[in-house]
Amino acid sequence: MVLVQVSPSANRYLPLLLLVFLWTLLGWGGYWLVQQNQHHQAQQTHILALQIEERLKTFAKERQAALKQLAAVWPLTHPNTENWFYQEAGNLQNMLPGLSYLAWQDGQGRLRISRRTAEIQGCEQQEGSTPISPQLGQIRYRIALCQVLPTILDSALATGFAAEVQLGDQTVYRLGQGGDIQVAEQFPWFGSSLRLSLSPSARLGWHLYLMIGAAMLVVLMLSVLIQVSLKRAWALNRSRVFFQGASQAAMDGLLVLSPGREDWSVAEHNAALVRILPVSPGLTLMELCQRLQQPALAAELMALPAQAGSLIRQFGLPDGRWLQLQGVAAGENLAITLRDITELKLKEQDLADREAKYRRLIEGLRGHLIFTLDEQGQPAFISKGGAELFGQREATAVLEELRGHNRWQEAKARLLAGESSVRLQLPLALPELGERRVEVALGKVEGGFEGILRDVTDEAELLRRIRHQAAHDALTGLANRYAFDKALGLAWESGEPCQGLLLMDLDQFKLVNDRFGHELGDALLVAVAQRLELALGGKGLLARLGGDEFAVLLQGDHQALDGQADALRQALCAEPLQAGPHQFSVTASLGLVPFGAAPDPQSLKRIADMAAYAAKEAGGNRLQCYREGDGWLKAREEMMAWADKLRLALEQDRLVLAVQSIALAQHPNRVAHREVLVRLLDEAGQLVPAGRFIPAAERYGLMVALDRAVITKGLAWLAGQPQEKLAFNLSGASLSDQGFCRWLLDTLAKSSVAAEQLCFEVTETAVIEHLGHAVELMDALKAQGCTLSLDDFGSGMSSLSYLKALPVDHIKIDGAFVREIKHTHFDRVAVRTIASLARALGKMTIAEYVTDEATLALLKRLGVDMVQGYAIDEPQPLEQLRLKASAS
Repeated sequence: MVLVQVSPSANRYLPLLLLVFLWTLLGWGGYWLVQQNQHHQAQQTHILALQIEERLKTFAKERQAALKQLAAVWPLTHPNTENWFYQEAGNLQNMLPGLSYLAWQDGQGRLRISRRTAEIQGCEQQEGSTPISPQLGQIRYRIALCQVLPTILDSALATGFAAEVQLGDQTVYRLGQGGDIQVAEQFPWFGSSLRLSLSPSARLGWHLYLMIGAAMLVVLMLSVLIQVSLKRAWALNRSRVFFQGASQAAMDGLLVLSPGREDWSVAEHNAALVRILPVSPGLTLMELCQRLQQPALAAELMALPAQAGSLIRQFGLPDGRWLQLQGVAAGENLAITLRDITELKLKEQDLADREAKYRRLIEGLRGHLIFTLDEQGQPAFISKGGAELFGQREATAVLEELRGHNRWQEAKARLLAGESSVRLQLPLALPELGERRVEVALGKVEGGFEGILRDVTDEAELLRRIRHQAAHDALTGLANRYAFDKALGLAWESGEPCQGLLLMDLDQFKLVNDRFGHELGDALLVAVAQRLELALGGKGLLARLGGDEFAVLLQGDHQALDGQADALRQALCAEPLQAGPHQFSVTASLGLVPFGAAPDPQSLKRIADMAAYAAKEAGGNRLQCYREGDGWLKAREEMMAWADKLRLALEQDRLVLAVQSIALAQHPNRVAHREVLVRLLDEAGQLVPAGRFIPAAERYGLMVALDRAVITKGLAWLAGQPQEKLAFNLSGASLSDQGFCRWLLDTLAKSSVAAEQLCFEVTETAVIEHLGHAVELMDALKAQGCTLSLDDFGSGMSSLSYLKALPVDHIKIDGAFVREIKHTHFDRVAVRTIASLARALGKMTIAEYVTDEATLALLKRLGVDMVQGYAIDEPQPLEQLRLKASAS
């Protein structure tokens, strides 16, 4: 609010000033009315122009749409196209006035037919065309503007408006004489530009100016009356205006009290005071202090005018608010301001609570010393929570000692250079606690430094142990696989040629764990590690890779490497090792490979592993050294390659099943059942016999997957051949795999194939190695109705007790007894004995590898029940057998 104070001497000029002001105001008002009238006319004209524009656009769109529709329905096979067009053009001209001319011009530009309406002399015509097709040409038309524009504009224009229409630069229509305001709209029209101009012809009347003059005369009379009123109210309102302007703008509550006979009463107050404390005029000072719950304050406030002083008080109210009162003498009156300081008090209390909370937290933070230092490094604050860190030493003495350390000074310099914080570890010698390590986090603050100190001795020791465990075997203390691989990589990168990798695998260590338990097995591994370390004498890196596998990095030429490796082997088996109460003669299979034998460390480890495995397969307790062109390496790599091929074939379903018949010996033409054989279809489309990839499957754990795939394919084939019976071979790996056994029984239970169509062959060796699991599975298969065969009987232990316990239906005599049976008396005796034994036990015998008629006749005389071999038939693909069955 802005107030202007006018002196009494200037009052006589006030009516004149007011008259000038009001005349000016009326003049501007009249001008404003004229402008508003013109603006209103312009708006009405603009709206009318838009309405006429929309009518013209609608007219154009209707004609253009009708012409496009006529072009779209143009007949291609009408017998008289000109007659059809003439009729359609007449219809359009009747329905859509303004189309004065319609014509068909064909694709060669020739005018075929035209239709005109009665032409009006001097009427502007607008020409245009609508394409039909490149062959049919186009429809040409003319618009008679003298027919269109008056029809549309005359019906749309209201009284008092003038119009003008221009087509391009030519005026084609004009109506009336326009005024000062003109509105123009330009828009497309049949391919041209049409400009519509509208103007109201009405002008501002003289009565408006007469009205303005009368108003100015009235204002002159009012100014005289106002002068009289102002002289009377000026003095009375001057002080009130000043007070209200200032008080209403204030955020604080403001009131003025005037003295009375016995008490003071409220004379004025602002709106802000009502929001803080409801008051009303006439309220006494004593009543005000009672409301504020401060009765003693009234006497102090009453004394202020006499003393010409002021006072400030803060106090709380029962509703939880806090107020600040300031009183000051204002002449004979008393001015009081009230301010609500509740939020400020709450913030102060919150700040105090936080400070107390953080101080309690800092003081109660055990194991941490929190401190602040001034610019000179002297302690300004030291918490009590870290007092137990230093025994009997004072924290100030400890900080003084640490400040003298070089690394502390370096950290201080970094902070002064601009870093926000620095963390460092320092040694600290304490008489009672010994050598300790403390971690200090320092930061720069205004006026000095702050920091947190804690004892990290135990953490450092734990970190050291973790790092040691990360690189060392927990059982033997040797380097572990991670540390050894890292050392191998560094040795490889060094480029030193005279280095070698030795891998060592203990022989028959599994028997120790199985018989004596893993605790004694671990004790034996520790003893082995100690003997190897002693024999190595620090000349190479010894590591335990896991289980009973050790590795050594050696240095020297080829001959020296061989000697060092064999010396380790001999030292290991020189004398028995003590483990608990037992002594063990320990041997190992070793594989040695020089660094130059492989392109990278991974290949080096792979070759060394194959060398150690070759030594184990050769009987163990020997060293297998790599030599370029070694046959064992080539064979092992070939076996690995076949394992990869088999794994890929299993994934891509490239296994092919073949079968070979098993017939009755007395009636070779009668097939009892057929044995399922498996082949692998390689990438070139060639069938690979099982003997090429079965060893790799047994070596690399693929037999279970192979057996699953073969049985799944065989069952799918049998589902459509109820008259056939197939025999499937089960490997030792499958017999020992509980998951496979459950899968097989579940699969047979869900299959539609009858159990009588199934026979399962297990080798004698596999059954004896996994006797418990094998007998359990065989009993379950027998219970379902399947037939069982014991394959390769006579090649293993051939224990009669096993034969008696096994629930087999057939005993398949090993082929070693059949191949030379015509020439060897022992083979004939063995076959006769097995046949007699089987017959006595109620089991049937099968002889395989029957290759000729002489062998077949001899087996009949020896009492063999069934035969298998080339003398009966050769293996054939299972799909061919299906074809033959279908043909028969």
